[in-house]
Amino acid sequence: MINSDMKKILIYVEQKLDEDFSLNDLAKNCNFSPYYCSVIFHRFFGETMKSYVQKRRLVCAANELKNTNKRIVDIAIKYGYSSQEAFSRAFSLMFGVAPKRFRENPKPLAVYQKNSHPPIKNKENIVMKNEAIKNVQSQIRSDYPFRTLHILNGLSMLNFFEKNHLISENEVYVPFNEAMCWGETAEKIFSLEFIEKRARSLKSTPEEYKKIVIEPLKPLFDEKFDIIVLWFGDDMFCQMNLITILAFLEQIHFEGDVLFCMVEEQTDTMLPDAFEINIENYSEIYKNILYYRKKSDIKLLPVTYQAMNLYLIYIEKNSDIKRYIKNNSNKEDLIKDLFTLFPQYGLGDLQYKWMIEEIRKENCM
Repeated sequence: MINSDMKKILIYVEQKLDEDFSLNDLAKNCNFSPYYCSVIFHRFFGETMKSYVQKRRLVCAANELKNTNKRIVDIAIKYGYSSQEAFSRAFSLMFGVAPKRFRENPKPLAVYQKNSHPPIKNKENIVMKNEAIKNVQSQIRSDYPFRTLHILNGLSMLNFFEKNHLISENEVYVPFNEAMCWGETAEKIFSLEFIEKRARSLKSTPEEYKKIVIEPLKPLFDEKFDIIVLWFGDDMFCQMNLITILAFLEQIHFEGDVLFCMVEEQTDTMLPDAFEINIENYSEIYKNILYYRKKSDIKLLPVTYQAMNLYLIYIEKNSDIKRYIKNNSNKEDLIKDLFTLFPQYGLGDLQYKWMIEEIRKENCM
């Protein structure tokens, strides 16, 4: 887990996001040397403190664009930019949309934040999350009183819905039990080639893959729905799965409405709205990112744009995650560390286990 020194640094940084502070100020407050602060931050998080602070400030700026009437130039200056133009360039680079357009039509984005501990799952927080989900469901039923299929990101999310009585008898809920951010894929989703490649990537067999992934999705293949609601998180793992489902819906020429309901994985909270998604071009987006592994120039939701950038970094040989594993390959609680240090990727136990095994093999060669 994150040590006490790193917690001190994170707390100070979060408190000073809307203020001008230097590495020397941070070091003095935490009773460390500037060099130590810089080195320990980079060692733990695989990026400089300057890079992290810039990303966090842009997330805070996005929230102000969405929730206040402050002038864009004032928000830019508040978060350390010398001009509105410089702010707009940085904002567009991170979210794939200009600040003005984001304010006019706010869309989901990921909360880029390092945490010294995972979200607290106490009874009060679970109740609040349940109520938020129920409110979104109620709004969907009111606006779209048609035959509805809900696709959730994995069995654990489906279990959460079942356990907390969030499933309506009149609607169909199915899980997408995949990890599309790991391994190879095929252009035609759920084709024989796709199944074979995915099974091989996930160290399984086509038969086992069909049982785990394909069979739960049977209603999607066999039944007709007017509305499809996608419940996916904001991390890279969930967003790559989301892209895959959206691309499949385009490939089969689904003619109904598609809604996206987002869970902020790092805070374990539910956004209060469902966002309608136009599935056009998602087959091309999927092929660019997950098949060819290159950046897509097609317009994306800000949260998906962030995830695309994370994915393309994460698959590199010298990614921040892989560097951390290489430097700590023999650490006993390495997977726990990875969960805490890299929540924005959303990777699971198996993916981390495979990464560790691969890197340990490389270190032995």
